[in-house]
Amino acid sequence: MPITTIRHTLILVTAGLCMAMFSAANAAEYPNRPVTAIVPYPAGGSADLAARALAQELKTFLGNNVVVDNRSGGGGSVGNAAVARARADGYTLGVAPLGSIVNQPHMHRVPYTLDSFDYICRFYYVPDVMVVNPESPFQDLKSLVKYAKAHPGELTFGSPGPGTLPHLAMEQFAQVAGINMTHVPFSGDNPALTALMGGHIDAYIATPNTVRDRGFRALAVFSDEPQAALPNTRTALEQGYQMTAWISGGLIAPKGLPADVKARLVKGCETATGSEHMKQVLGRIGFEPRYLDPAGYRQEVRQADQVNGKLIEQVIKNPAGQ
Repeated sequence: MPITTIRHTLILVTAGLCMAMFSAANAAEYPNRPVTAIVPYPAGGSADLAARALAQELKTFLGNNVVVDNRSGGGGSVGNAAVARARADGYTLGVAPLGSIVNQPHMHRVPYTLDSFDYICRFYYVPDVMVVNPESPFQDLKSLVKYAKAHPGELTFGSPGPGTLPHLAMEQFAQVAGINMTHVPFSGDNPALTALMGGHIDAYIATPNTVRDRGFRALAVFSDEPQAALPNTRTALEQGYQMTAWISGGLIAPKGLPADVKARLVKGCETATGSEHMKQVLGRIGFEPRYLDPAGYRQEVRQADQVNGKLIEQVIKNPAGQ
C-alpha cells in the first residue's frame, strides 16, 4: 500500500476516534451548563407551577440548574415554536400542556407540527369533570341529557375560549350523547366559573379541585376509573357514555436529541414524576403525577390530535356543515 494511502487512512481513523471520544465525553458531561425549560404560558398559572416543580426535581437529578423561561402567546404556540427552533442538544426543553401542542396547529398556522419534537415523558394528568351550579336541577348526566334532548340548544355551557380542551370535551360529550347545547366562550376559567355560580350558564368542564374548592356539583368525571378525589361521582363510562377526557402535560425537546441525552432526560423525568415533592405540588393545583414513557406520551398526543382535530373542523371551522 502506498505511503500516502496509509497516511490518509491513519488520519481518517484518528479523526473518527477523536470524534467518538469527544461525543462520549460530551454525553458523560451532560449537562455541563444550565438547561432551559420553556413554558408556553405566563408565570403563576397551573402549567407554570407544574413546570417549576419538575425543574426543581430535574435539577437534583441532572446536577445542574434547570431554568424556567415563560414565553406566552398564541395559545402556547409562541413557546412551542421556540422549542421547535432550538438546537437539539438537550439544553432547551419545553413543558407542554397537551392542548398547546395538539390544538393550535388545527386552529392557526404555526411553525411546528407534532413531528417537530422529541417526546420525553408525560408527567401530569387530571381528568375532566362536568360541573353544574349546586342549585342546578341536574343530578347526573342522564337528567341533563334528558332535558337537553327535550329542549335542543337551550342549555348553555361555558369554556375558557374556542378550541380549548374544556370546550372540545363538552362538544365531544354532546356528540356522544346526541344533544345540542349552546357554547358560551369566556376569557378564562375564573370568569366562566363565576358565571356558572351565578346561574348565567348551565354547565362547565372543570377539574376535580374545582369541585372541592368552589362547591360545584359534579355530574360525571371523564376518567377511565373512579377518582378518589370525587368518591361520590360516577364516571361517564359508568353512566353509559363512552368517553374519557383529560388535561395533561409533558416534557418535550427539539426533534433529534442524541440518544444518550434523551435517555438521561427520560430517566430524570420518570424519577421526578415519582417524587413526593412533585406529588405535593401537583396536588395543590389539582393535578396528579402520572408518568408515560416517550412512546406512550407520543401515542397520547397522536390520539388527541385525531379527536380534537376533527372536533375543531366540525364545531369551529365548519359549524353546521357550512
